[in-house]
Amino acid sequence: MFPKADVPVIQLSLDRRKEPAFHYELGRELRGLRKKGVLIIGSGNMVHNLREMAWEDTAYDWALEFDARMKELILSGDHKAIIHYSKLGRSARLAVPTAEHYLPLLYVLAAQDKEDSVGFFADKVTLGSMSMRSVRIG
Repeated sequence: MFPKADVPVIQLSLDRRKEPAFHYELGRELRGLRKKGVLIIGSGNMVHNLREMAWEDTAYDWALEFDARMKELILSGDHKAIIHYSKLGRSARLAVPTAEHYLPLLYVLAAQDKEDSVGFFADKVTLGSMSMRSVRIG
């Protein structure tokens, strides 16, 4: 039996027709909810290319490169580069062939305040082309 929640859970759908900047700006509008105690969770993958999956515990160089670059950009607070990830070259094109698994990251980063700490967990690239790197803000 699950305990009763004091806070409602609200799920957002992604409009895949919208550009990444739209999703980031919507996340900025949601940022005020954090000050009211609302936990914002984005669930997706930074590297997600099912066409290139290898069913073993390995990682392609381009997947490792993109995952490391994203970590660097997140830590430096360079949200503009993260929004415009498609300009990051070949590794980005391979790592994010479709954006629906990448876009939740933009909502979470948009809700970040400058003074928030950033941490990572589940930061392994595996199956050749999958990264479940998780980001904790605040």
